[in-house]
This record gives sequence, C-alpha cells and structure tokens, in this order.
Amino acid sequence: AQAGNYLRPTTLSGLLQARAAHPQAQVVAGTTDVGLWINKMHKRFAQVLDVTAAQELKRVETYPHHIAIGAAVSLHQAYAALVSERPPLKTFAQRFAGLPVRNSGTLGGNVANGSPIGDSMPLLIALDASVVLMRWDAKRKQITHRELRLEDLYTGYRTNVMKPDELLCWIKVPRPAETEFLRVYKISKRFDDDISAVCLAIRMTLADGKVGTISIGAGGVAATPVRARQTEATLRGQVWSADTVMAAVAALRAEFQPISDMRASAAYRQTVLGNLLQRFWLESQGLQAINLESVSMEALA
Repeated sequence: AQAGNYLRPTTLSGLLQARAAHPQAQVVAGTTDVGLWINKMHKRFAQVLDVTAAQELKRVETYPHHIAIGAAVSLHQAYAALVSERPPLKTFAQRFAGLPVRNSGTLGGNVANGSPIGDSMPLLIALDASVVLMRWDAKRKQITHRELRLEDLYTGYRTNVMKPDELLCWIKVPRPAETEFLRVYKISKRFDDDISAVCLAIRMTLADGKVGTISIGAGGVAATPVRARQTEATLRGQVWSADTVMAAVAALRAEFQPISDMRASAAYRQTVLGNLLQRFWLESQGLQAINLESVSMEALA
C-alpha cells in the first residue's frame, strides 16, 4: 500500500469504522502470511488495515468461566495464557513455528486466515472455543457483535462467514474442568519448526468410567479445520475401554477424506488419525514412553 492507504486505528471503534469505510482493505496483524504474499508472490494491495494498534484487542482477559484473547495478542502471549490454564499444552505451544513468528504473529490472524493445516484451530475446536465478530453500525453509531463456535466460522478453503465490514475481534476459550484430559498431537516431517501434515486435538472428561465430554479437532484432513462430530458421537456415553477406542478409531479414519500432497498421502493421514487416537487412549491409561520424544536417553542406558 502507498502512503496514506495504510490504516492503523488505535481504538476498537476506530478500527471497525475504518473497516466499514474500507471493506476491501487487506487486514493484517503480524503479516507472517500476508508478508509472504508480498515478497514471494509480489501481490500489492490498494489499502491495508492493521489491527495491532487497537488497544482493546491487545489484552487477554480472564473471567470465571472463560478467557478472552484479543485479536491483536501475539501468538506467544496467547499460548502463554493457554498454557497457564492447561500446562499439558506447553510442548505443543513450543512447536508452533519459531520464536520470531510467535512474537509477531497473532492468534486472531491465525484463526481468521483459516488454513486447513494451521495448528491453533484444531486445539481451539477441541477446547470448545468461540469467536466474536464485530462491526460498526453506522445507523446506531455503535459496535454490534455476534458470537459463533470456531468450527462454524469456516465455509471452505480459506473462506469464512464474515461479512465485508466484520472483523474477528475476540477468541473465547472456556476454562478447564478439573477432570479434563487433554492432548494435542502434531505430525510433521521435521519435528521442530515445520508445517503439520496432521494435527489432532482431543479433550475428554470421564464420569463413572464412561466418556462424558468429548471434543475432537483436526487439521490437515479437510479443506478447513474440522470437528470430528461422528467420532465424538461414537465415543460419548460409552465405557472408556480398548474396544470403545477401536470403534472410534474406525469412525475417525472414515470421517474425513484427506488429500495427498507434498506433506503426506491421503492414506497416511487417515492411518495416522486412528493411530493418534490410540495414543490418546494409551496416555489416558498412564503410559508415557510410547513415542521417541517421550523416551529419555537415561531410560535407554
């Protein structure tokens, strides 16, 4: 964008008014993705709307039943907030890109971008997160909003339900239950700083040995980040046993029809989905040394 076409409002109302006036402007935050469009694909934008100066969106707010992460909060800060609520996420958070990207990119940008292989969305889907979309109502001269479950944001490959004058402003994440068991698995060719072939997040609570709450988010297996609703239905209310898990493994492998690409074949992705659910079962039984990164050199000595 040329000088004068770069908009960076410092308040939420100013940001939404700018969006209403310039619905075709390219929205940016950390530009970890848009920046590549410019220097690799040589794209140019007539106008750019930067959300990172809106003070209201640079906060993480804690409430009795949820935390609210502003769209301008960096990935580093956002994941720090998530890890403080759910310590098992620490290793997964450290595998999200590299430190420079985590410091400049935002969770709001990652979610709004909607890449099917983005790592944040499967996790947030499993956590039953919702997004708050806001717009400026010129007639009433006030901000209006609507809230929807994160998995309902997407309509197709990198497309979503947001109207031209709407912005994704907040991500709301329910606080954890005391009995919650949560795991997130990222499968990539390289362990560190690589793009996922498959990402699977599973959150479960048990009641009297039966599956109570169950939420499963998946990435890399469809055109959008998705929720494994059929697999959840297979598990919900069932005795948490090896037989139940194997039935769910079959359901999970059948639920999605992934594509083959440079990162993995469709058959590999389907196989890995089921394998990760089996791993979740083993870890829920207290087994730890079930993959290479969980085996210490001392244990092998």
